[in-house]
Amino acid sequence: MSPVNVNVMVDAVPVAGRPEVILVTCVTSRTKPAAEVSWNLAALSDSVKVSSDTVKHLDGTFTVTSSLIATPTVQMNQQLVQCVIRHAAMKEALEVDHKIIVHYPPQLVFVTPLKTDCNAEVYQCEADANPAATHYRWHSAHQNIPNGAVKTEGNKLYLLKLTSDLDGLYTCEASNEYGTGTGSLYWKKGENPSEL
Repeated sequence: MSPVNVNVMVDAVPVAGRPEVILVTCVTSRTKPAAEVSWNLAALSDSVKVSSDTVKHLDGTFTVTSSLIATPTVQMNQQLVQCVIRHAAMKEALEVDHKIIVHYPPQLVFVTPLKTDCNAEVYQCEADANPAATHYRWHSAHQNIPNGAVKTEGNKLYLLKLTSDLDGLYTCEASNEYGTGTGSLYWKKGENPSEL
């Protein structure tokens, strides 16, 4: 147990594409003398700023606050940083790991074939989004699909009657609370489908 009280916190989850925000804050409270707080930034060293503040209390103790500030990007999501605390009362530095979490709308949307036991061809729509996409909508450019030939269920597209009537482009829209991304598939009877 460290003799220094350390708290690593996030006020609000950063959202990619929004203005500069505090990604994470590291606080050492009521130490005497003041603790030294720094960061190991790894991959984020070129994209964040560090802002630190030291407050001296009436009882002679200090609270040190250090924050990482940046314009959030998708690439920052899941990056590991460390708050490093050094203090006279500790033999060695205390390193507190923190994984940066950034929310963002669906970026890359893929439509991939699924292996099934049924006679239908099934395709799944997958999106890189945080939080995960929760709403999927499928549509196709052609109007002459026979009844009962195509079924959609969430992120899955079922081609039930594998006839040339179904040849064409199928698009999936994947959405979360921050936006929508699209992925497409061109299907032609007798050929391997191609992703666009």
